[in-house]
Amino acid sequence: MEVNKKSPKKIKKIKLIQLPKRRRVYKKPIKKAKKTKKAIKMFSKKYKLLYLLISFIIIIISYKYLLKRKAFDEFKPHEVFIEAHRGVNREVFQNTKEAILLAIKYGLDSFETDVWLSGDKVLVLVHGGFMGDISGYYNAHFKVTNANWDKLSKIRTRRGNFSMPRLDEIMQLTKNKIFMNLEIKDPRCDIVFPEIIKLIVKYDYFNQIAISSFNHRYYQKVLDFNANNKYGKKLVFGFLHGAGFNSHLYQYNQRRNSINILWSKISKSVCRKAHAKGMAVFVWFYMGVKETYHMYKKLFDSGIDIICSNEPVKAKIFRRFYYRNKTIPKNVMKKYFS
Repeated sequence: MEVNKKSPKKIKKIKLIQLPKRRRVYKKPIKKAKKTKKAIKMFSKKYKLLYLLISFIIIIISYKYLLKRKAFDEFKPHEVFIEAHRGVNREVFQNTKEAILLAIKYGLDSFETDVWLSGDKVLVLVHGGFMGDISGYYNAHFKVTNANWDKLSKIRTRRGNFSMPRLDEIMQLTKNKIFMNLEIKDPRCDIVFPEIIKLIVKYDYFNQIAISSFNHRYYQKVLDFNANNKYGKKLVFGFLHGAGFNSHLYQYNQRRNSINILWSKISKSVCRKAHAKGMAVFVWFYMGVKETYHMYKKLFDSGIDIICSNEPVKAKIFRRFYYRNKTIPKNVMKKYFS
């Protein structure tokens, strides 16, 4: 059989036309740099004087603020200020030349000392009892206010063999070496304050001293001196107080002053109230109190500015580790805080 072989159909070749790929068209960024530079130049030319005026005002405001804080900026570091209570009193007898020289030797920030006026108007350093009774501190049974310097210079301390120092002597020894917190114990404001001012002026001790007292009448004396003195200098006053930051102390709204409170009365709220009034917070201890790690931790955390310590070397060691956020080594803890 014959098979009909059909001729294959011719397949037409269709040419596929490839369309060009769509390319993303990126808009060229507008070069604004030249326009902005021109605008800045025009603006700076027009407002050059305004720039200068604004910068000048900022400088004046910042300078005035620095002047307000100058009193404490001169002696208060960013860290808590460590002060030796009556000198380094645990090693040698309190309020003596040797106790104060030890404070310098140990590199402390300040020392606190007490002052009375003798019968012949000599300022001497002694804590004293009622009306200057020194029987608890020296081998003598009389009041410092009734004795002259010749008599006072011959007596010696009950512990050790130390003599009573004069304020002018200590000012000469400590000049430009350490800060002094001078607590006035003598209640006779009108007689004592002028004698202290004479020595401060004589030794140019203005930037190195703060005056403090439980007798707040001395505050008015400091205010009068700051307002009327011819030296262009100002003194700082510390309000010594056993209790907390009471409401009546709000009248002392002076940025150049401090509130000096017993350590057990300190809290964060006390520090906040004092700082809101522009006042530094000063903490002090009784002589017989043993200062511990937890005491320091509470005080530093509360935000105090100055600590008047009976164990200032210990307080200084604590401060060093506290601000470095480091734990105190076991051997140091054992030696100082056990």
